[in-house]
Amino acid sequence: METSPATTPFTPGFGLTPRVLALQGSPVEEFAEALAGRRAAGERSVLIAGARGVGKTVLLSQLRDAAALAGWRTVVLHTSSTSMVEELRGAAAELLREADPEAERVRATSAEGGAFGVRAGADVEYVDRYAGERVPLGRLLDRLAGLLTAAGGGLLVSIDEVQSADRDQLHEVAQHMQDLIGEGHGAGFVAAGIRAGVDELLAHPGTTFLRRAHRVDAGSVDVGTAAEVIRQTVADTPRSITVEAAVRAGEISEGYPYLIQVIGAEAWSRAGDAPVIEVEDVEAARAAAVDAMVVNVHGPALRDVTGRRLDYLLAMLEDDGPSAVADVAARLGLEVGAANAHRSRLIREELLEVPETGRVAFALPYLREALERVRETGSTRRVAAPARVARPVRRPRS
Repeated sequence: METSPATTPFTPGFGLTPRVLALQGSPVEEFAEALAGRRAAGERSVLIAGARGVGKTVLLSQLRDAAALAGWRTVVLHTSSTSMVEELRGAAAELLREADPEAERVRATSAEGGAFGVRAGADVEYVDRYAGERVPLGRLLDRLAGLLTAAGGGLLVSIDEVQSADRDQLHEVAQHMQDLIGEGHGAGFVAAGIRAGVDELLAHPGTTFLRRAHRVDAGSVDVGTAAEVIRQTVADTPRSITVEAAVRAGEISEGYPYLIQVIGAEAWSRAGDAPVIEVEDVEAARAAAVDAMVVNVHGPALRDVTGRRLDYLLAMLEDDGPSAVADVAARLGLEVGAANAHRSRLIREELLEVPETGRVAFALPYLREALERVRETGSTRRVAAPARVARPVRRPRS
């Protein structure tokens, strides 16, 4: 498909599917094989975990697309709904109205109706058997999954931001899906969430089913893969990008999927009407790409980081690279053991990582820049306020 210079092929918005996916491995292909029966039925249940902006929602969407291609029907549940269980009930009833040939039953409304049917000429009405009746949810799902399986498909339930789900509601939904699988129906469950939240979720006693799901850890890719994603994305357009520009864009992205799309879109914009995206366009795009990461990823992540946890992060700004945990503790005036309690929580929240024993580093690209903004403004609430970044556009050389 051709793209004009005014229309970027990059998709920097959250949840949007890029033309070229920055995924290592083949979780979608493996899931499709499980749906087709070429892998264990247990691999039809997938739990995606990862940091913000690494493509969890995109991968979840890809799994749903694979299910649709295989003839499966998907119910998408929302953790923000009043009741995921009731949402599942409503969706199941709606699908049954489509799949069940007996969804409507005939009821005689006059004396012409016989004991064993409805005679010709009788006054009749068609009654929706799934409207208003409090049929147990398990029976609804069993009937639906049975019909879909008999037709060569199955039922897939999908939940994004699963770490925000009500534990009891999630347990009930998962239990129903486990029952369907145990009955031999075509059934699957796919969910995605922030890694730290997913780990806490799996520690809950009511999530045994999720612990057996196939775990996919989504994360950054290497810089070479990032550069190739950018090159291939541009290659599908009338434009081209130099090898040096693609590599530099990959370096700026640090392999972070959201940043790959952002730096690509910004460089595309700065190239103006030029047929080739050059290194100078990528360099001109860096500031805006970093600002997008600070505002859209780090701003929400830092909003609730307060007290000693925030002090810990700010204390690390004194180091150019990874910080020695003993040095950070000293700056905070704490014993190493006491400081490590804050460090451990920040690691669980995926703000910090441990590159080697005794050291700690920022886990995501440009978190340092976000924290410098916090230090300047004195508030994590102002991180999400976008900086004013000049957007010069290059004119083609004559």
